[in-house]
Amino acid sequence: MNEEFFAPLDSDDARGTQPKGAVQFGRLKQYTVTNLFGSHSHSFYLENHEPTILTGANGTGKSTVLRTIHWISRGEWASLAKVNFTQIRLEFEKAQLIVGRGKGGSALTVRLDRPPMKPRRWEYTPESEHLLPLDRDLLKLFDESSLTDAMDSEKRALLVENSVVLSRYLAHQDRDQKSRGWHSRIHESFPALLVSDQRLTPERRKRPKKRGTGDTFELVAAIEAAVLHISEEVQRYKSLYGTASQNLDRDFPRRVFTAISSQRKFGSERNIEREFREVQELRASLAAAGLIDTAEVEESISDLPLDNPDSLALISTYLSDTKEKLATFEPLRQRLEPFMEFLRRHYKDKIVNIDAQLGLSIFSAKTGERIKPTHLSSGEQQMFVLSHKLLFESSPGTLVMIDEPELSLHVLWQSTLVDDLTEISEVSGTHFLLATHSPTLIAGRTDLRRSLDG
Repeated sequence: MNEEFFAPLDSDDARGTQPKGAVQFGRLKQYTVTNLFGSHSHSFYLENHEPTILTGANGTGKSTVLRTIHWISRGEWASLAKVNFTQIRLEFEKAQLIVGRGKGGSALTVRLDRPPMKPRRWEYTPESEHLLPLDRDLLKLFDESSLTDAMDSEKRALLVENSVVLSRYLAHQDRDQKSRGWHSRIHESFPALLVSDQRLTPERRKRPKKRGTGDTFELVAAIEAAVLHISEEVQRYKSLYGTASQNLDRDFPRRVFTAISSQRKFGSERNIEREFREVQELRASLAAAGLIDTAEVEESISDLPLDNPDSLALISTYLSDTKEKLATFEPLRQRLEPFMEFLRRHYKDKIVNIDAQLGLSIFSAKTGERIKPTHLSSGEQQMFVLSHKLLFESSPGTLVMIDEPELSLHVLWQSTLVDDLTEISEVSGTHFLLATHSPTLIAGRTDLRRSLDG
């Protein structure tokens, strides 16, 4: 990845195009806020390999701390400006962000320090916020048109109606030409995800577009949306697998004859058998996850003439192709396996698997009946939606912040949550910051605790 944070000011970045590359800030190491709510100042460091746990009485700012980090990452400056504070400092491994109260109570100053580069500064004002959400079609129309008699009357009225706002927008862009854009791309170098107590609320889901109609939306339970998303991901990767298989199978005979005629060595009989076992272990793992059919898992090749050079060339080409085909599933497998294991470990008397026809399904271990996701207990739904967000909505390097993770969770689940999140962190590359009132969740891990009471 490019070691420059953003392109130089006199490059394409100054003209508003995407920079060639952006390096991550690294992990968030320290958070400091002064005069939060006008009276509280907090500073704490974050753990490297385990969740950091914020505790404190109501009103000390646990949830607000999480939200301020979330808003800074997403560039939601209008929301951040409504919070009463003097300064917020985020210290990363490779950078430092300082957000302070600017001139007037609603303005913010944002500074990025990333040695040896020069500091970057930007000021948020309510005026700049009002200018940001301009409709792109309107801007395009303004750019391509002029107020002429030949112009469509509807377009002409639209431009006249918005002429003052558009003029202010362009004037603001001219003033902000040198630093424009970097502050809106902070999320590229510092991804963060906030999981709040609203995680079980219904979600808007887009339906497939029908001919002659616009996009339609429906409200579905959060767990239904998560189940549908996983099932769709499984089908998408199966389609990619099918395409890869067709492409490789198309010229397989030609490549086998090329391998045979090349007369190069393809390893010993023992090495081929070991490579075959490795491929079969991967196949078995994918079959257990429901990604391939169990019939694809062969038992042995000991009955094949492995002492024949032509046979070795054939089998070596076959194994190479198989590895390439199965590698298509790897991005999904890395998320799906820990997800399924997480649920199986916590769901009592239930079977969770991927069905070729039904997608992700949950069955009763006692009756064999399929269980609707919405018929799970609230705690089971919380665990499902939470693990889905952590493993399917978080990219590596994301700081995942969970506000009151103990909601609706059984005390036994609360007592293992820190260990569960540590395991997820290892496989997903995410990091965790929790805000909780639950002594059971802490379970003696005072070394992870950061109290805001002091």
